[in-house]
Parts: sequence; structure tokens; C-alpha cells
Amino acid sequence: MFVGKVIGTLWSTKKTVNIESLRFLIVHPYDLDKAPTQNLVVAADILGAGIGELVMVAYGRAARLAVGNEDCSIEAAVVGIIDELEIDRDEVHSDSHLSYIKWREQLDAPKGGGS
Repeated sequence: MFVGKVIGTLWSTKKTVNIESLRFLIVHPYDLDKAPTQNLVVAADILGAGIGELVMVAYGRAARLAVGNEDCSIEAAVVGIIDELEIDRDEVHSDSHLSYIKWREQLDAPKGGGS
């Protein structure tokens, strides 16, 4: 399982029958031991996560169980939408962890310059 940020939605007009009813998101994984990865993951989403939200993503059989069909043709699925993420700054041992905290703070920052 990993934490990632939803950065987009994927649409496909032609799919195999066993995934026709699923919605797919593009998730940018974050490895807590490193900076955000350069990889993107396509994950099935039955929870309704939106762009910009932090999510928990499961792989393999856990992902298929999460969508309720162990035989479906997916490898990753959103299994949780993260409301809050707490990191103890005293336990941070590398610059990459600090960049993650800053990334999270930017996500939480108010959008736009409203009054």
C-alpha cells in the first residue's frame, strides 16, 4: 500500500467487460523514504476521490478485493481518502521527508487569493 496524490482522471471508451463499471484515476505515488516518485499509477476508484486529494492505494489481490471482484483486470485501487496526515517533525531523518511535509502543507494551503 502507498500514499499518493490524485493528479488526474483516465477515460477509456473500450475496456474489458470486467472493468466496464470502474472509474480510474491517475495517482502520483509518494514513497516516504524518498522524494515523490517519477512514476504514475492508474488506480480504480470506487470511493469518489478527486483531483488534489491524498489517497491510500492498494496493489494486486488487495486492490481487486477492494473493488469487490477478485477476478477483475486491475492492479491498483484507491482504498482510502486521507483526511489528515500527521508526521512528527522530530522523527524526520532526511531532507526527502521534509520535502514531503512541505508538499502536504502546500496541498493544505488555501487556493487563490479570495477575500
